[in-house]
Amino acid sequence: MPSDDSHSQKQHNSSSAGSEEKNDQQILKQQAIKFKAYQHTFSKRDIKNGISEKNIGKRLRESKQLEDSYYKYLKELEKNPNKKIIFPWENPYKRMIFLLTYWTPRFLQWISVTVFSLLLLNTIPGPTQHIVEFFIARTIYDTAPIQRLPESLATYAHSAQIIDSRGAVIKSYGKRELTEEIPGAAKMALLACEDHYLLPHPKNPWHVNSFLIHAGVSWVNLAGAMKDTLFGNPRGASTIVMQNAKKILGNSDRTVANKLEEIIIAYMMVAKFGKDKNLDFYINTVPVGSNIYGFSSAARSYFKMELSELSLQQLVAISSFIPNHNRQLAFYQVVRGKNFEQLDASQLRHAKEAINKINLALAYLREQEEISAEQYLQWRLSDEESIRDIGFREYRSPLYGEEEWTSWNVIKEVSSRTYMLDGRRISGAELMLDVRGDVVVETAVDLDVVEKSKEFIVSYLNSPGYQKILQQRNADTWKKDRERYEQKKQIPPYTDFKGFMENLYQNVNAGLIIVNQSGEIISYVGGKEFILGGLDIPLDEGAEPIIIDLMNKQATLTPSSTIKPVIAYFAMTDNQANLQTLLADKPMEYKYVESAGKEVWLPRNWFPYDQEHFLGRQYSLLEAQVLSVNTIFARLYANKRISSALLLAFDRIGLRYNRDDARFWPFGIGASDVPVQQWLGVYNAFLDGNFREPSFVKRILVDGQVLFERHREPVGRTIALFDSKKEREDEMRALYEVCNRGTGAGMKTEFPFHKNLVSGKTGTAPQGRSSLFVSHFNPYQDRQGHAEKNMTMIVFMTTNSGGVTSIGTSAQGPVKIAGQIYHHLFEKELRNMMDEEIEKAKRSNPHFRNNHIYWANVDRYMKRLFEEKSGKEYIHDSIFGVDMYQEALQQILNSTNQIYTGRDDLFNELVRYYTNQEKIVKIN
Repeated sequence: MPSDDSHSQKQHNSSSAGSEEKNDQQILKQQAIKFKAYQHTFSKRDIKNGISEKNIGKRLRESKQLEDSYYKYLKELEKNPNKKIIFPWENPYKRMIFLLTYWTPRFLQWISVTVFSLLLLNTIPGPTQHIVEFFIARTIYDTAPIQRLPESLATYAHSAQIIDSRGAVIKSYGKRELTEEIPGAAKMALLACEDHYLLPHPKNPWHVNSFLIHAGVSWVNLAGAMKDTLFGNPRGASTIVMQNAKKILGNSDRTVANKLEEIIIAYMMVAKFGKDKNLDFYINTVPVGSNIYGFSSAARSYFKMELSELSLQQLVAISSFIPNHNRQLAFYQVVRGKNFEQLDASQLRHAKEAINKINLALAYLREQEEISAEQYLQWRLSDEESIRDIGFREYRSPLYGEEEWTSWNVIKEVSSRTYMLDGRRISGAELMLDVRGDVVVETAVDLDVVEKSKEFIVSYLNSPGYQKILQQRNADTWKKDRERYEQKKQIPPYTDFKGFMENLYQNVNAGLIIVNQSGEIISYVGGKEFILGGLDIPLDEGAEPIIIDLMNKQATLTPSSTIKPVIAYFAMTDNQANLQTLLADKPMEYKYVESAGKEVWLPRNWFPYDQEHFLGRQYSLLEAQVLSVNTIFARLYANKRISSALLLAFDRIGLRYNRDDARFWPFGIGASDVPVQQWLGVYNAFLDGNFREPSFVKRILVDGQVLFERHREPVGRTIALFDSKKEREDEMRALYEVCNRGTGAGMKTEFPFHKNLVSGKTGTAPQGRSSLFVSHFNPYQDRQGHAEKNMTMIVFMTTNSGGVTSIGTSAQGPVKIAGQIYHHLFEKELRNMMDEEIEKAKRSNPHFRNNHIYWANVDRYMKRLFEEKSGKEYIHDSIFGVDMYQEALQQILNSTNQIYTGRDDLFNELVRYYTNQEKIVKIN
């Protein structure tokens, strides 16, 4: 028993010792883990420097977390010894860092070797130079959505035409020839200013020709521009080829994406076309001033010479205007006589920039031995005189070359807008001068009417009859004009009446505009300057032509009595009046008038009072317009209901008028100026009630695609003005009567067939300073059936010099000119109608077809209708319009009654039918 107990005791002791040993190992292990955790959490620096209690607690917690994580790690290893687990306090990114630090240097080494080899291959002179650049550009070009290059740079041609209503060319800018031979001097001057490293030069250092000559893109220049931009001195870095690429792409915004696209296209342009063709293309198309494109155009505009005739200094001067046309404008201020001190800050800066650019280019050319040291000293710019010595001549933009009124104003209208083309906005000048493709500007202009309008204005102004009118009207006023000069202490440009009249003849001016019912301009004559050769002045001798355009959008006139029909319309619509309403001739106020030298009743009428026309007499609203009674319309305008309605309508259409003047009665007799073209639009609205701004351009096409259509734009919008149909038609009756028997009837001497075809109103400013006639015309009596023939015309006469002068009444000038134009249009339409009817009769009537006697009879009968009387009245006073003459001609040609065979009896019956029937004016 003791032995058993002893044995048990030994086992117990042995077990206790093993357990204690195991516990000791576990404790040591835990202590080791804790130590490792502490060591990982507390660095030697922390222990040495000491840490705060707060941080100690924080670190102990972190240490405890590491300790727990390690126990989990050990348990995972016991379960799966092969499992790879990151040691708890090992950084999970160490392996990644190891891989990066191990392999990155090796990759960089191979990449560096590869890049260096490619750069060496791309840079060393020889057949491989720039090969890598071209290869990369080609790869991107083939895979990226970049615009394709044209087949040839010659296909980037430009042409612009302004055409009339029949397709006749008013003005053409012709196709730009991109293949013409460019003088070497022009290329040299351009490269000296813009791109030293496009082409090698024998005088360049070897390293420049070997390494700096670029392949369309200068990376050295790009790097320099980037550096300067970062340091606050932004500058361009585009080479000549990159600028060509920009033109081809149509890029206007300066963005990184656009610049990268230009770089790719620049390489492709060099690869496809070569540098020489790119240089030629640039010289032919680059803007070198305001609205001047290409060196050839600049040579003619600035120097009145061909490109091949210019000196290197002149060519460099042209090149200096790239890309800022403000430099050209600043230079011309100096050329015209200003000194640097007289230029504003902006002009002076631009002038200095141009001078600096020219001098640097000349210095470069001297270094290249293209010019001598003597030429450099002679051409170098230093002051105003050196700029004037370049040889600039007075110029006019190519938009306004050999010009006349129509193209002058069409170009101004086109240039006043911007247009969206291929997703980018371009100016009107770019469209006319620089857009790739065929540009066609369609107008409603009738060149025949334009030429006749000019002819009639000139013939009338120079006619002895009109000169006699001027002499009579100014027999007394010329002395008052001389007194005006003396009061201002100025010397008059004449010494006697003869000299006064010569000066007046020279300064009398007249203009007109005709529009169709849609507001599209048919004929435009802004004055006599373009007619009489105002542009033929020798500009190189210092003279400048002064083009006075009486009819442009900014021009104004005094409407005078032409405002009366507008007031009459609103009197009928807003004050319950009608054409039969009686109104008294009573003035508004009694006051002193300087020109009369006494107190008088105002307003005064143009006619003297007598037994028939006496103060206080009552006139119907119709007769008040026919006679043009000022007092009645001043009183009507003083009615607030009428004036408010009228001014609201003017505001609605955007009419520009003086609001202070509009408060008083003189506005009601047209004493305040209004814009010429807007006033024409007001009268055009009598035809259908709608106001439209007159304009030239109907439509613009680029390569057959519509870019602009008038009726879709704000300029083509219609605004209701005279929208009450009955009152508008009544007012048209009054306007017919004004021309049939009132102040407009004076056209009968010029246009015998005017009755019931012309409706309108005359106006004469006080003392005859200006006069006008605004009227409607249709060669057919049935205006509604021939609405496409409706037109509205304004003829305006005044003097360029002003002063105390009279150009006569409206009946003595504008009405006569209008009558001549209407007579021409009527005869033209009548002749076309007669030709068509006679040809139709020849085709349908074999009896008439080949009988010359019958043809002669038709001519004889028609001539009688035009020229003979029936009793005391002319036959034509009973036949109104081409349509009634067409009816008469159809009766003469009728194969049933056969008047054409010589049946005078039947012809006389036909005449009696017309002279005895009731005369009816068809109005809409």
